[in-house]
Amino acid sequence: MMRLFDVRPDDLGGDLASGVCRLLRDAFPDDGPNEGDYYRTLGAPEVAMLLCDGPRVFGHLGLYTREVGIGDESVRIGMLGGIVVATDRRRRGHSRILVQHAHEHLKERDIPFSVLFAYEPRIYESNGYKLMQNATHFIESDGTPKTLIYRGSMYAELLHRRWPNQLLDLRGRTV
Repeated sequence: MMRLFDVRPDDLGGDLASGVCRLLRDAFPDDGPNEGDYYRTLGAPEVAMLLCDGPRVFGHLGLYTREVGIGDESVRIGMLGGIVVATDRRRRGHSRILVQHAHEHLKERDIPFSVLFAYEPRIYESNGYKLMQNATHFIESDGTPKTLIYRGSMYAELLHRRWPNQLLDLRGRTV
């Protein structure tokens, strides 16, 4: 039976931690200098949203929030990262369930936007994501600042506010 639940990364232990690590390592084997250690490379999320079937972890989404600059305004946004569904469970709407759950958390906190950086943007369109047209400023893992329009940058409007199509300064690294 499928279960969806939230866990703080510090509370991950035992088989659950092993399952999350294995899922993320399989999906992102070359993530930075720590090769497969997604959390150590990109930072642990505030909340890990997990899909499990019995003891097996087959879905993961990392929820982050950050104060960013959009144009000359400071805005708190949600950032989704490490969205993974095990290969044998794909194409069944599991990532949609994870993203909807993350959006509920963000709306409860009055966070107007969610941002993600997708390898396959079309997957997230059904959750209301649109491709960004604006440039994003961020810091590379080696400390180098970069500004570019990343073709997989996506945003979702979660409340009644329109996305401002201006420079997005992440004030740090991507997730």
